[in-house]
This record gives sequence, C-alpha cells and structure tokens, in this order.
Amino acid sequence: MSRKTILLVDMNSFFASVHQAEDSSLLGKPIIVGGVPNNRSKGMVIAASYEAKDKGVYTTMSVYEALKKCPEAIIVERNHPLYSSYSKKIMDFLRLIGPTETASIDEAYVDITDRVEKGTSPRTIAMYIQKTLWDKLKLGCSIGCSNTKTSAKMAADIKKPFGYVHLGQLQFCSFFHPQKLRKLHGCGLKTEEKLNKYDIFTIGDLAKADPLQLKLILGKRGEWLQKAALGIGSDFVNAEREKGDKTIGKERTFAQPTSEPEILMALAKNMIESLCTRLKQKKLRAATIAIVFKIKREEGSHSKSITLEEATYDPDLIYTIVEKLYDNHLIEVPLVLFGVRLSNFKDTNYIQLRLF
Repeated sequence: MSRKTILLVDMNSFFASVHQAEDSSLLGKPIIVGGVPNNRSKGMVIAASYEAKDKGVYTTMSVYEALKKCPEAIIVERNHPLYSSYSKKIMDFLRLIGPTETASIDEAYVDITDRVEKGTSPRTIAMYIQKTLWDKLKLGCSIGCSNTKTSAKMAADIKKPFGYVHLGQLQFCSFFHPQKLRKLHGCGLKTEEKLNKYDIFTIGDLAKADPLQLKLILGKRGEWLQKAALGIGSDFVNAEREKGDKTIGKERTFAQPTSEPEILMALAKNMIESLCTRLKQKKLRAATIAIVFKIKREEGSHSKSITLEEATYDPDLIYTIVEKLYDNHLIEVPLVLFGVRLSNFKDTNYIQLRLF
C-alpha cells in the first residue's frame, strides 16, 4: 500500500471568485461570468459563484436562462489573463509546500509526504493552505487528502466550498463503493453505460468485478478503473507534467446535443486559454491544433486538425484556427462532445530563427 500523502487543492468557483477577489463589493453576491460584450444577457455561463449556483445557475447554461433563475445576478466579462495571473500565484505558493503537479488552471496535486513524516499532520497543512490563500488572495479552496491522486481528487469533491476530507483506502471504499459509477473519477457516461450492460452499476460492483471480464469490456482501461475503485493507483506527483506529453487537451460532454456556435466557441476560448497557460508554464509551443468531437454517444470521438509551419502558444491564433476548423467541418452539427487538443510540441528555448 502506498505510503504517500497527497493533497488535491481545488479552487472554489475559481473564475467567479477571482472577480470577487478583485472587487470586494462583489463578495457574497451572485456572480455570473459570461455574456457577450454588446449584450450581457446573451451568451453562455462560463462560471458562477456559489451564491449564483445556489439559485440553480450552472456552467454552460445560457445567460438568458441563468438570469431567469437568478435575476439579481451580476454579469462580469471573462478575463483569462487575470485568471492566469492568479493561477500562477497559487501554483508558486503550493510549490513551497511540496512537489506540485498542475492539473488545470485551478487544480493541483501536492505531495506532502516529507512534511507528514516529519510530524506535521495533513489537516494542519491543508488548513494552512486554505488560510493563506484566503488571507493573501481572498480565494477559497477545497482540499482532498489520500494516498493516491485519484482518491485525493474524489475526496476533494465531497465537501465544497472550503472543505477538507481525508480518506484512507478503507474509508475511500466505505464511502464510494455504494455510489454510482459516474462518481468515479475517470469513468464517463459512455463507460458507465457499457458497464451497466454487464450488471456493474456501482463503484463497489466495479471493485468486485472479474478482471478478465473488465479487460474484455474496456481493454487495459478496465484494469486502471478497477484499481481506482479499490483506492489503488498512481501516487507520483509529477512536478514536470506535460513536458514530454505528446498531446494536451480539454473536452466537454453535453447532457443534450449542442449545435450553437456561440456556446461552442465560448467553451473553446475557455479551453484554449487554459491550455496555453499550461504550454507557457512548460515553455512549449504547439504546432498541431485539433478539434475533437462526437456526434453520437455510442460512437468514438473524431478530430479535425491543422499543422502550422511554426509552433505557437498564442491563444488568439489558436482560437482562430479552432474557429476555422469548426466552421469548415461542424457548423450547425449537433454535438454531444466537443474539445480542443494541442500536439506536436516544440521547446521555446529552441525555436529556430527564420532567415527568410
């Protein structure tokens, strides 16, 4: 059994909270990040504060519908450079605590094994992180603690906002085994539907399933998911994550097929800003830009891509290419999944100078 102690630090309603941190008059008020510059009642909700979420507002719903549920909500325009600057401050602080792996713009794994072995309790460290981020940045976070990354991630989701949950392997199994498969990190709707056909409905069912049967159903991924269901998995916090990765990307699955370009392109812009932040942090540029999509849930995903002569991490350029790919191949096509993927990386330290 792993002897590691890992935290997953998850910033609470990050984009909306950053606006509240920047403007104290917004604290405690329902905030919706989204809209369009000329008409704030249009567009898609990119993020919402907990005060707005409590009224039924959620990410990807239209701002028009959100205002029906929460008429008093304050609409603010998205500001990705601002979010990136706050994310950098957070990640720099967490690296002072222990080896830190950036999972996304608002999430990170922190290995606190050395500090725990020297006598500091995980709760003390977690409370210090929460207090410092609030005192210095006025940002809240929820923290999960466990012996693997997946278990820590799932623990962080249990209590929000400002929560702290520590689960050992036995506690993890006791809490999660009665729950539906969709609660298992890494198990999507399509995978859940496949497993349901074989009478595997809960995380506990998956933990007890025949490994050979899982391999026949899901291939090698079945083995990985079963280990996750048992509270077993990777405990390696990679502070250099993505440096050697072949691709990075983000995807979103929709409850109902979506064909509205405004919603999809707003979502793409959000994904691109996050991905470009990760590229810059690792001093990489991407030469191949792709859109990923599904038209039917039961089918695999498809992609369309463009490869540039010179690699880039410019979000505006990448957005222009993604928009072109969408217009050329998917305009008005109902999608159940949409995403952006970057690959074919070049190290920015070795970008060739062009003479002509």
